[in-house]
Parts: sequence; C-alpha cells; structure tokens
Amino acid sequence: MSEETFDLVIRGRRILTTAGIAAREVGVRGGKIVAIEPLGNSLSGAEVIELADDETLIPGLVDTHVHVNEPARSSRSNRSATASPAPK
Repeated sequence: MSEETFDLVIRGRRILTTAGIAAREVGVRGGKIVAIEPLGNSLSGAEVIELADDETLIPGLVDTHVHVNEPARSSRSNRSATASPAPK
C-alpha cells in the first residue's frame, strides 16, 4: 500500500500503457502523471475516480479535434471558452 498522496487517482481495468491495455491506477500531482501502478496498489488521492469496466483511459492523450469558428456557426462561436485553459 502506498503512503504517497496524489491530487487525483484514476483506477480502471482498461488503462493504455506501453505494454497494452492493463488494469492500472494512475496518480496525478500538480497536473502531471507521476505514477502508474497495477490496480490494487491502493494509491491514495484527494480525489479518486473509478472508471467503469467499459471505459478506457489513455494517459497523456490530448484530444485536439475541435470546431472553432466554423463559418456556418460563427454566431455560436465562443472565443473566450476556446482561448482559455480548461477549468480545474
């Protein structure tokens, strides 16, 4: 059992690692992934997210697929939301 406390711990049976998809716990501190351990290591976190069995986590993935200011949707564009960091 780990005595380290993380800001966030994500647990799941489908975590993509360099070895493929495996059951893991991911520890995050200061917005960075700092630990990936086998599921069951009981990482401790201020916030803990337990993924459902059909959810897959891809640590470090940034989804860059966005639609900003498309001509047909210019009236709906929210530049302030797209130009600012995501809420914590």
